Amino acid sequence: MILTLKKICKAFSHAGETVPLFQEFELSLAQGDAVVVMGPSGSGKTTLLRMIHGIEPPDSGEVLFGGIRAKTPGNTEFSLYSCDDRTRRKFRCETIGFSDQHARMLPQLTALENVLLPTLGLKENLDTKVQGVLAKDAEPAKNSSAHSARNDDYGRSLLCEFGLEKRMDFFPHQLSGGELQRVALARALVLGPKLLLLDEPSAALDADRSDAIFALVQQLNAQKQVSVLLTTHNRRVLDFFPNVIHLAGGGRPGSDE
Repeated sequence: MILTLKKICKAFSHAGETVPLFQEFELSLAQGDAVVVMGPSGSGKTTLLRMIHGIEPPDSGEVLFGGIRAKTPGNTEFSLYSCDDRTRRKFRCETIGFSDQHARMLPQLTALENVLLPTLGLKENLDTKVQGVLAKDAEPAKNSSAHSARNDDYGRSLLCEFGLEKRMDFFPHQLSGGELQRVALARALVLGPKLLLLDEPSAALDADRSDAIFALVQQLNAQKQVSVLLTTHNRRVLDFFPNVIHLAGGGRPGSDE
C-alpha cells in the first residue's frame, strides 16, 4: 500500500467542549488507486487531506507511506509524523502533490512560473527566472542546473498536455476558473508525486468545467499511475470515479459506493 492510515483520532474544541472528528479512522490506498471522499461540511474532508499531507498532525494514530522510503533499515514503511519537520517537508515535497479548491496563485507570476513554484523547495532545482520575480534583490545563479532545466521542460509539457500551451505566459487574472484549476494540477504534478491530493477541485466551476477537471484527473490516474485522493460535494464525480468513501460525521465512514 502506498498509503495507510491506522486508528487516526482527531478532535477539535467548540464552545468549551471537545468534538470528535475522527475516531480510529482507517484507510488504505494502493499505487494507482483513485478514491473520492464525500461528506457534509464539517465532516473532516479537508482535515483528512491536511493530515495526509503532513501539515496537520492527528491527535493519535499513524499516517504511513509504503514502498517509497524506509525510516529505518528493514522497515518498508515511512511514518509521516515520526520524523523531524525538515524530513517531513522534504518527503512531502518529493512524494505528495496537493491542490485545493481555491487554486491559489502568486499574482505576479505567469502560469508557467506558478507551476514551477514547488521546485523552489529543492535548492538544486531553483529556477532563476522565478527566483528573480520572488526576490528582486537576489542575484541570479551563474549557471542553470540540469535539474532546473528538466523541471522547466516538464512544467511546459504538463501545461501543453492540459491544453494551456497558449496560456503559459498569462498571469492568473487573465485565466478562467477552469484554466486556473489546470494550472494548479500541473503545479501539483511538476515534481512527479506518487500521491495526488485534491481538495474540492470543482468547487468554483460549472458543470461542464467540473466534468473537464474530473476527466483530466481520471486520465492522469490511468496514464501516470499516480494515486489520487479527491474530496468533493459534487456527485458528478461518480461518473468518473466509482470508489467513494462517505464521511458521515464524527469520523466514521459511511457506506461505499
